[in-house]
Amino acid sequence: MSEDPQHDLKPELRQLQRVMNLFLKRAMPRFTVETCAEAFVVTLAKLIPGEYLSGYLWKPGRQINHRIRLTLASGQLQQERETSSSPEAVQRETSTEPPDDLKLVLHPSLKSLQSDPAERKTLEEQGCRAAIEIQFSYYSRPILRLILGLGNAKALPALEAQDFLLVFCRCCLVSLHGAYLAELDEREGRRERPELGERFNLTFQWFHSLVRHLNTGIAGLQNGRAAEAEDALERASIVAGICLAEMLALMGKIQPQSPE
Repeated sequence: MSEDPQHDLKPELRQLQRVMNLFLKRAMPRFTVETCAEAFVVTLAKLIPGEYLSGYLWKPGRQINHRIRLTLASGQLQQERETSSSPEAVQRETSTEPPDDLKLVLHPSLKSLQSDPAERKTLEEQGCRAAIEIQFSYYSRPILRLILGLGNAKALPALEAQDFLLVFCRCCLVSLHGAYLAELDEREGRRERPELGERFNLTFQWFHSLVRHLNTGIAGLQNGRAAEAEDALERASIVAGICLAEMLALMGKIQPQSPE
């Protein structure tokens, strides 16, 4: 059997490791918000082939109306910078509701896709009758929004594939958060202050915080405290993103010192 993770990919939980390996292979070695977004789009297209895929990417530190339009054609991701006063984006930025960093919605009909009438019209012109909507954010700041158009509602993922898609998105959310934080802090100058030793100590502390939250979540599950376990695992996901951001910052300080 071929070891190439691109062969025989199916949206099943047992294939999560192979799918994540494919995602990481495309995201590395630069591991930026842009490469993570590209890796997610291309991997998603391999898992759930659709009639049309498009989306928007927001770079860290940019104004919310400055975004990059993404379209997938012949397996290649195309980018186009644009400025837009999207009502949805502005609403999320000023909302007082608790942040929802991951939004995953299945649309059996395009009538329920109300956020972007122009995008809905494009989907209809492409022959789509159903869609999958995915949005990643960081505390109300949008990072990546995708619409995968499908021929009809029957093409939507079945229950097991829906579970896989949600877990896959949660895994990629950690990568996007880590890359987003690292780029945002570097842009704002916070990465120049700590010494290398402090950076290692901070990463060490975040890693142990991650382990603590994971063990709290496991204990909650074992004792039937589902709400407590869910809260602990959500915290672990947040800390994992921060830990990854620290690791990326360390890589940025160490790699320039290499003789290569």
